[in-house]
Amino acid sequence: MTPSRRRTVLFGAIALFAAAFAWAYWLSLVPATHPDHDHGMLNIDGGGHLNVRTRDGKTRNLVGRPGKTLVIHFFSTAAEGAAPELAGIFRTQEEMKADAGVEFVLIAHDRDFATLDAWLKDKGLVPPQPATLVLDPDGDVTGKINSRRPLETMFFNADGKLSSQARGRLEWPEGAMGHLARARGGETIE
Repeated sequence: MTPSRRRTVLFGAIALFAAAFAWAYWLSLVPATHPDHDHGMLNIDGGGHLNVRTRDGKTRNLVGRPGKTLVIHFFSTAAEGAAPELAGIFRTQEEMKADAGVEFVLIAHDRDFATLDAWLKDKGLVPPQPATLVLDPDGDVTGKINSRRPLETMFFNADGKLSSQARGRLEWPEGAMGHLARARGGETIE
């Protein structure tokens, strides 16, 4: 092998190693969770990525300071009670549509929007804000944020700190108003 060929192979190996290292580093950028606790991620403004798939095929990173109350609801179309809870969330969204201080992110654990939309149609559900529905098909974000139930809602304050959490089905809007008030007030779980 000629010296120039050896240099090319060496630089190629170094470039491949650097790319693999950068990819591994990027994958590791996830806010810290507490797997021994029965609550969601305490802080989503710590950097990293929690990417969900949006309706337009892009990704949305949930990490960062939202600047408003953020309601993240996890559900699966296979979960018992998902349709009635979503109906309540949709009513709440409709009632609060003029309130710019609250944002909803409804994370479906389904493989694609065609499946989700067919299920919504079958259940007679029409989302007032379709862009609030996002997908987590492999459950990656659901696991990283520490959601452990098929129906779960987390309320984050404007600073990105977990304010409260509803484990299991929540009655909307009645049961959610206390959670929203605590998140708007800046309360945190710790």
